[in-house]
Order: sequence, then C-alpha cells, then structure tokens
Amino acid sequence: MVGDHPILFRGLDFDKGSGNPMPVKDKRPVLVERTDEDFIAAFLGELGSDEGRKLLAGTVRNAGQRAQGLKLYQPVHRSFHLAVFEAACEVFGEPRLDPAKIESAGLVVRRINPLTKKTEGWMKLRGEVHGWVPLEDARELDRDPDPARRGAAFPVGPPQLNALVEDALGAPTPYEESVSLVFVAPPDVCAAAQRTVLYGLVPVASSEAVSSKAVQPHRYEEQELRELLAPYFSDAVGVELMKEITGKRYSFHYADEVNADATIPAARRPLAEKQLDQFVAMLRKLISVFNAFDPKEGLLPALNRLRLDYGGTSRPMGTALAEAATVFVLEQSDKADGNRKTFLMPRSWPRLSKADVADLVRAASTASLNRLQKLLPQRGRFDNADARYEVRGFIRVRRDDGCPPALIWSTPSQPFEIAAWYENGRLPPVQVALPPVTRESVRSLLPNVTFQVPRNVFDLLSINKPKDFLEEKAKTGDGGGVDWICGFNIPIITLCAFIVLSIFLALLNIIFWWLPFIKICIPLPRSMPRPPPIRNP
Repeated sequence: MVGDHPILFRGLDFDKGSGNPMPVKDKRPVLVERTDEDFIAAFLGELGSDEGRKLLAGTVRNAGQRAQGLKLYQPVHRSFHLAVFEAACEVFGEPRLDPAKIESAGLVVRRINPLTKKTEGWMKLRGEVHGWVPLEDARELDRDPDPARRGAAFPVGPPQLNALVEDALGAPTPYEESVSLVFVAPPDVCAAAQRTVLYGLVPVASSEAVSSKAVQPHRYEEQELRELLAPYFSDAVGVELMKEITGKRYSFHYADEVNADATIPAARRPLAEKQLDQFVAMLRKLISVFNAFDPKEGLLPALNRLRLDYGGTSRPMGTALAEAATVFVLEQSDKADGNRKTFLMPRSWPRLSKADVADLVRAASTASLNRLQKLLPQRGRFDNADARYEVRGFIRVRRDDGCPPALIWSTPSQPFEIAAWYENGRLPPVQVALPPVTRESVRSLLPNVTFQVPRNVFDLLSINKPKDFLEEKAKTGDGGGVDWICGFNIPIITLCAFIVLSIFLALLNIIFWWLPFIKICIPLPRSMPRPPPIRNP
C-alpha cells in the first residue's frame, strides 16, 4: 500500500496485431530478446509507436505464460535480453503510476539450485562476493536486496536502539544481493504507450567469482586420495609391481631398451614394458597432482621416510623418485656428452604398512590442496551448466506520509537456462575474409604485427631443421647474441591456420564423422559484392 491505494508492478507484453500494451496478469516479467547493435535505442524506438510495438511483440521470449525449455543467449551470441515491466495504481481503471513517485528500481537474477531445488541469491558480504546463498523463506525472498534499507532483525524502537540490541544478540551481518538497474522509459515513450514502462538488462554472463576468503577450498576426500596413490602407495600391493624390471637401468626410451634386452625372455617383455609404463604413470601423477618433488611441499618429506632397496644399501624414496622423474618425465640429458640419463630401478618395491599409507595420505591431502588452489578457477556466477534461473523486478515507491519508500516486487519470471558459449545463436556466424594469395599479390601482404623473440628461442628455430625436432636431434642455442623482432602478416597467419585446421578436421573425421556439420562450404551468389582485388604497390 502506498498512500491510499496499492501499486501493481508487473510484466508488460504487446499485441502482435494492434501493438497495444497488454499487462501480464500474473505479474511475471516479460523477457525481450534483442540482437541490434544499439539494442536499447532500438527497443525504445519500437516502444514509442503502434507499428514499432508490433515488431517488439515478435522479440518477446517469455510473456508470463508457460515457456517450456526457455533458454537465454549470452552477449557472445550477440544477443541481449531486457526485462520489461509496467507500474500502475491498483484502483479502478488501473491508471499508470506517476514516474516521479518511483524512487529507484532494479531486478535480481536468482538461481534454482539443481540439487536442492531452493531459490538462491548472488550475495556479497562486507564487499566480498560470497556466491549463491539459499533464500530459505518468503521473508528472505521478499526482503530488500540492500541491507541498509531493510528493517531491523530485532525491532524494538529507534534505529540506534535497534543496532545496540542486534550487537548484544549477535545478529549476523546481513548479505547484500546483487542488483541490476531498471530504468523508467523516457516520458514521450511512456506517453505513446500510455503506460509507465520500465526496462532493465538481464545479466546472463559475469566475470564475478566467489572470493577465496568466502568459500571452503576444494580438496580431495580421503578415499579419492587413496585411489590416486594406488597401487604403489597402498598396503595391498608390493613386490610384484616391479618383478620384471628390478635392478635394471632404463632411459626415457625404455620401450626400445626392453625389446633389445636379451636377459628378458621375449614372452615376458610386454609385461616388463607394461610395468615401466605403470611406474612412469605414477611419477607423472606425483608431479601433476601433488607437486611431490618440490622441497617446499609436504609430500617429499613423507616419501623420504620410506626407503627403496638397492641391495646392500637403500635410498630415500622421495629423492630416488625425483631422480627417476628427471629421466622418465622430463627426459633430461647429460650436458657433457649429450647422452640420455638413465635410472637404476630398485631391487623391489616395498610393501607399505597401514601406518605408512595413512602418513602419505595426510601429506598428500596438504600437497594436493595447494595444487588445487593454484589450478582450479574460482566459482563464477553462471558456471553451473545445469542450473536454471529466474528474474524478479522491484520498485521503491515514495510514500505520501513521509515514511521510507515502499518496496514492491514483481513475481518471478518463468525459469530459464543460459545457453553455453559454444552453442549457436540466432544470428549468422561472423565472417572473416581471407586474402587471395598468388605470387604477385603476396607482395602487398606486408607484416602488420611484430613479435619480440628472445634470443634463445630465435636460436632454437634458426639452427635446427624441422626434421631435427622429429628425430629428437634439436639443439638449443647458447643464449648469446641479441633479441629479435619478427614481423608477420595476420591475414596470412589466419590463412595458414585455416589450411591446417581443414587438414586436421579431415583426419579426425574418421573418429567423429563431423565434417558435414561443423564445416559447411557453399559458393557465394553472383549477386554478392566481391572484395576489391589486392594491387601490387
């Protein structure tokens, strides 16, 4: 109730035949999709005339009715969505509300959690993004998004007294819900439509992410860690892991060495190669998941508390495996003579006790946590592909009695999904014109971008031939000399990339059978203008 009558705030649709505005009875926002370059100006231009509103009706994607499978496209699809409302007085004839009475307006996008089915709001706390927070009841769903405008949690009197009571009772700091602005259409547009029309951009993409201080870090469960460490670091398997390869030296090219080893029967060589493959896979996992051989991480000391048997002597496991990683994973060579490094396999792999495994799991938990925090992205606002969302608008209307403005909500829109960035939008694809290349025209395609190339990279490319890389004979430069500036022509680079892409698409077609769908080539109609020819300078 504002003054002596209540206020209606609801979606506004348009009749396709006459262009007349049609209020949405259930108050749901009307979602309009625009693909214009200047979509706000185009929307307001159509809103200001009957013929324009007929066109505008064709862009409505949701007018309050049931909309199965409603999906909104992102700006990357060159599509934008506006929520359209009207404000009216809830009296006989429903006259439009005087825009001067609207103190402020906005909309919120809320998520319907795919697991709990609860409605959630995108919240901040003390300026830090806390992400999606469940709204438990009708009071939370209808409260003002701005905590400064809400009433006290424990109202007992004046604001100062309320604050003292909340401090004494330990009331939690209230969340602030993310709001997008809603605007009143210009006076001439409202007059032409004979409605007080409001509109706001619906955000469906965002770079906002949950603050690292506001969320528990990702971590592996204990069972996941045990599975990642198995089978080498479990109490179930031991000696048989290296039965065919114990006490032998191998380099990065261990497959060739196994097949040439006369001491291994031919029938058992596949098993020896398989055991080496498993050993190398374990080393890669230790590096990638746990960063195990970094002395600052917690896993290396735990590994060094275990020993590898070398017959009459033993070595700390962590130190030995770090050496193995330089051979089998990093493929380092001795700089003195260029020969490949080798690693002497231990005589056996130890059978670990339950206490050993538990110690490793604890250390792996800390090491993997550091790894995950460095590699996993922060959770973004619209990252969950399975979630559905809804839009809800509000206005704050000035009161005649001098009290704070009254908050009026619309009902939620129909739930919608957000199209993934890689899905096709409604507009045709962006066209990139490639240059015609001949022996004559290439002289006009001068470099239009330059790269600053470090001296060691330039030496690597200049002293080696392509076959040197294929035959593993490539050499690095001595790092002397100077840095270089290399210029290239971007259209030619694009043309080369197009040719290479076409080759690989054809090669992978035998697996995916995708060529008829992802590469469509058609001749241009003769009526289409051709690009001007490239003339020699």
